[in-house]
This record gives sequence, structure tokens and C-alpha cells, in this order.
Amino acid sequence: MKRILILLLSLLLLAASALPCAAAPAGFVRLDNAPTEDETASLGVWFDLILQSYGVEAYFLINYDYEGGEPFKAYAKDYLNEHQTGDDALVFAVSSTTYYMNTRGRASDLLLDGDMDQLYDAIRAADEKGEQYNAAVQFYKALDKLLKWRLANVPSLTTAAAPDASQASTGTPVPPERVVIPGSVEIPDEISPVRGNRLVDEADLLTPEAETALREKLDRISEALQFDVVIVTAKHIGSRTPMEFADDYFDYNGFGYGPGYDGVCLLVSMAERDWWISTSGFGETALSDDYFIDIMDPSDLTYYLKKGEYDRSFNYFADTVNDFVLEAKVGEPFSRSHRYQDWKNKVIGVCISLALGLIVAAIVTYYKKETYVSAVHEKREAGGYMVGSVRFGECYDRYLYSSVHKSRRVTESSSSSSSGGSSSSGGHHTSSSGRSHGGGGGKF
Repeated sequence: MKRILILLLSLLLLAASALPCAAAPAGFVRLDNAPTEDETASLGVWFDLILQSYGVEAYFLINYDYEGGEPFKAYAKDYLNEHQTGDDALVFAVSSTTYYMNTRGRASDLLLDGDMDQLYDAIRAADEKGEQYNAAVQFYKALDKLLKWRLANVPSLTTAAAPDASQASTGTPVPPERVVIPGSVEIPDEISPVRGNRLVDEADLLTPEAETALREKLDRISEALQFDVVIVTAKHIGSRTPMEFADDYFDYNGFGYGPGYDGVCLLVSMAERDWWISTSGFGETALSDDYFIDIMDPSDLTYYLKKGEYDRSFNYFADTVNDFVLEAKVGEPFSRSHRYQDWKNKVIGVCISLALGLIVAAIVTYYKKETYVSAVHEKREAGGYMVGSVRFGECYDRYLYSSVHKSRRVTESSSSSSSGGSSSSGGHHTSSSGRSHGGGGGKF
């Protein structure tokens, strides 16, 4: 009996191993600069997004060992043959001098020959800088945008159920069924009349207990200040930029107090490890781009994001927003001339004061020392000790001219973008809903 049970368990394990896996296959991306585990996971989200949205396996390769030509094409085709699991697939490959795309099944219907050049244009900047992970991200992002546009604008590619009688008579194409990918965040097509949840953790970064506590804090701060404080996390945000996504999420989910739609939204997207802060209404005044956004990047917000301590990062953001908005409502907004004094700034202020004190003390000590030394003079001329009529000839050392040329040395780091930790300002702009926004963000 025991042997029979063991045999049955073994058969079940074999059957389970034969089932298709929903996650991206191990070889969906091949780069010369091997991505980290976090980067591989982020790219896997993009692979799954393309597969579940359009039914196409999209493989991306960079191999500078090849210069191009037929050997490179054969390499790309063989790689696709070895890794694809279905009939609908494509491979986009980049060598040291050329790029190549091979499509199969549904991918051949969705993509045209000229799309290869368009896709490479999207990754060109990253490829030329050697930023291979960023090139892979840009490829999937551009592919998603391209396929989405093609399905929306080419009726013959639309796949859906049979149209009803009215549609059949007019010949109006039926749009494909909307696909919701786990980890994605849906944004309504129209502005909601009802305010949504101020915390949405689709990327599953928080424990249930931490999520409940943070949501209660955001509600408490928002209602007390009459200023919406919103946090949303996502595994990916599709083809929108972080700025566009944060703006649209805030607007279309019905956030914002008063006629100016006062509030702020923090977006964290794990696919490209982006963070973005969108300010609206009074938020543009209280959380200014040239001060609030600048202190967010080296602060605890990005420090804890990088360490994976998301609960501490989000709570820091909520507390800091509360301090800034409260100060702007009762006094003047924090700025470079009216600095926000958290404990780190206070410590920095004390250190600066001590340093200035030491400098002043050193100057005073040096001045006093020179005063005492000046009471004793050293005789520098030898004439007083000479006897007779010895005479020395005169000699001169003249400095005629100089020609100095200065130029700025350009380093590699000054000509290439950083892979993380840098922040940028979105500036004052108008979102797709027609509302005004400010803010900024970066990577972690």
C-alpha cells in the first residue's frame, strides 16, 4: 500500500511539472550585462503583460559577440526555436552593429517590417550608452504601445465575440475584450464622481496590517487638512509615463478637494522601479517642485524604497506631506529660504554651526599668534654685518607673461544618465483630463 501511495504521488508531481507556467520563462531576455534578480523580475512582468494582453511571447536579446549578417540571424532564430512555448512569438535581437526581428504566428499579423526600426529607435539611446537593462525595458514599453495602437486602429486585427445585429449592419468593428493583468492598476475612462481608496497596493508591497494602518493614516490626514493624500503601487503601468499615470490616477478616481482639486498622489511602479509624485491644486503651492520634490529623493522616501522597507517609506511620505501642507495653510510654504526642519536637517544645522564656530576660533587663534610674533623682527639684510667695501652686483628674475587655457573635463558619468536615485521635476503641466498638475520623481 505504501508503495502504491508513493507511486501515485510521483505521478502527481510529474503531472504538475508538465503544466504550463504563468510566469515568464527563464530565457525570455538575454543580455551581455546580466540583469539582477530584481531587474529580471521587473522584465518578467513586462513579458507577462505582452503575453496576456496580445497573446505573443516577446523575447529580447543583446549579444555583442556577433557583428550581424546571416550568422546573427541564425543565432536569433535558433534562440527563439529553443525558448518559445507557443506558436505566436517574436524575437528582437541586437548585435554590436545591427538589429534584427523575427516574428511568428499572431506576431506576424500584428507587426509590420517597418516596426523593427521603430522599436529600435525606442531603445537606441540606452543601447548606445550600454544600458542594456534599460534598453530591454524600453523595448517592452514601446512594443506594448505599438500593439495597443494597432489593435485599436486596424479593424482586421480585432479579435472579439461576434457582433450583434446593429453592429453587423453597420460593419462597426468590435473592440477586443479588455485584459486586466494581475498587478496592474485600472484607471477609469471617465472621472469618477466618487472618491476612490487613498491607498491601493496592487504590487503587494505591504502586509495586511501595515496596509490597514497606512490607509487609516492617509484618511485621517486627508480629512483633517481637506487635502487628498494618495498612494498607489503597481507592478507595471503599461505604456503611460509615471507622470501621466500618477496624474490620471488622481484625476479619474475622483480625488481632490475644492475647486482646485487639492491633493497629492505618490506612485511606485516596480516594473521600472519608478517613483513619481503628482501635485494638484494647493499641492502645487505647498509641495513645490523646486523644494519638496528635491528633498524627497535623498530623503527617507527613496532610502527605504531602495532597501525594500516600503511601509517606512510610505509613512515618511505621509508625515512629511502633512507637515508641509499644515505649514502652508497656517504660515508660509516651506522653501529653500524657509526650510523644513526634520531631525536630519536639525542635525545638519548643528554640524554646520559647530563647523563655523571652529573656523572662527581658528582664525582668531591664528591672528593672535601673528600679533605676538610680530614683536620680534628678524634681520633679513646682511649689510649691517659686513666690513669693508664689498659690493654685490644686481640680478633680476622677471616674469614676462603666461598663457593659461582652461577646459572642462567631461567624464563618463557626466554624459550618461544614472540608473537610479536621480530625480526630475515634471514642472507645471496639464494632464489628459485638462487639470493642472506639478510634481516630479525618479528611480529607486
